Parts: sequence; structure tokens; C-alpha cells
Amino acid sequence: MLQYLVTSKVRRRLLMLLWTERKAGSVAELADLARVAFASAHTELKAMQRAQLVVSERVGGKEVFAANNDHPGASTLRALVAGTSGLPPTSAADELLRRELVSLGAPLRGVEPAEVVASKWMATLVRGAALARRDAVVARALPLCFWRLRDSLDLQALQAEAVAPEDKHAVGFFLELTGELGGDRRLVGLAESFRDRRLTSVRDFFHQSPARRETFREFPLAARWGFRMNTDAESFRSLFEKFVKRIETRPRYRGKGGPTPRAAPQSASTSILRARGRTR
Repeated sequence: MLQYLVTSKVRRRLLMLLWTERKAGSVAELADLARVAFASAHTELKAMQRAQLVVSERVGGKEVFAANNDHPGASTLRALVAGTSGLPPTSAADELLRRELVSLGAPLRGVEPAEVVASKWMATLVRGAALARRDAVVARALPLCFWRLRDSLDLQALQAEAVAPEDKHAVGFFLELTGELGGDRRLVGLAESFRDRRLTSVRDFFHQSPARRETFREFPLAARWGFRMNTDAESFRSLFEKFVKRIETRPRYRGKGGPTPRAAPQSASTSILRARGRTR
């Protein structure tokens, strides 16, 4: 049906990337993923922006586009595009998980939080790591959840929840990434206990739409975990630095029946920046 309603192949491909595969990126990155010309992608993205179908923000000097989940027709458009792409629409379980991640600190635009009881925090992080491999927006936001709960992390519970080797490996990657972003070496150390040394092959981090080799970004931390990604550390860092102080200054999260995660020192997110001579 989408092919009948939307005659432009460029527009259809970009709609699938943004609304079904939940990709986000610059014009050049999305053009690469869609395998279309830069000029065509630029024209379509700007038209979508005028129609409020996409939103954009400056990340590391480039304009990054993503689906506008606040649009009144967002659910209808996503269902239409998903039905055409051959990929299953996002499930109710995935939507609930996104809402739970928002309550734990993930800045997902247009998603209302759903409370998570303290006994489910670790399970939610593990399921979030699995969802992140299908949703680039969740992947970029997930370190903020690990950071907010870093003083309430239960290593045994995390390991018990991460049964599948791939899930366990993904949790380790996010633990180390969060530790590097926030300057917390304790998290980097904890990450090693999640490394599954049986996973020796290099593989795409995101399950959907394998990227062409030329779209992979230089991301040493991901490479150490055997992952190829079409994004880089700066993409994670920019969002982390934008929201980490908001997490630390908001009222402490209180899940039902459990302890309250301690707020981090205000300087935690800036110490790593000072070490690199980039104080704000």
C-alpha cells in the first residue's frame, strides 16, 4: 500500500528507516543506509521536517534526524510503513519496555514513562540491551539508564537475567560504554564479567538492515566487544552529556518495594571531560 500512496522510492526507503527500523542519523548517514543520493535524501528529509514527520538536533557538529514520535499520526504511519517493509510492527511488549526505560532515565522522545518495581530493574536493563540491538534510538539512550542505576546494580541479578550469550555480551558492552562516558572505572571493571569469550567473530551490533562496510564508523570500544556499528562514540557521548545532569538533579527514582538509587556527584560527568581538556 505504501508503494501506491508514496511513489518516491527515496521517500519510501527513508520512511522505513526512520519509522520501522527506528534509525537516526545525519543526511549522509541516512542516505548511505537507504542507498540513495545525498541530494535526494536531503530534499526528502527537509520536506519531512517541514511536515513535522521528523525532528532534528545538533550532535557533534552535524544535524541528526529521527522520527517525530510526538506527531499525531505517528502510530498510523508506523503501522503503515511496517506493513510494507516486511518487518513486524513494533510489539506491545517493546512499547512497554520503552516506557519502562524512560522511567529509568532514557530520554526517548514522545514516550510516556511506566513505573518499574525495584525487583525488576536488572531485568529491564537486560531486556533494554536486547532491544537496543533492534532500535538505534534505544541503544543511544540506554547508557543513561545504566548510569542512573549504577549504585543499585546487582551483578548477580544482571548475570542471572542475561542468559543468552549475546544478551550477556551486550550488557557488558553497555556497562563499559557507560563507565567510559561517565568516568566510572568501577563499571568498566564490572563489564569484564559479562564478556563471553566464545563469541569471537565480529558481527553487526544492529540486527536489522546490515550496513555496508563503508558505513561503519570508527568505534574502538565496540570493536573490543566484537561489534561493528554504523555510529561512533561521539553520538553516545553527546546525548549522555546532554542529559546526565538532568538525571542527577531530578527527584530520585523510587521503584515500589525497593531502594532508591543514589544520585551521583555533580562532577561525575565533567571529570572525564577535564581530563581531556574539554570542560564546558
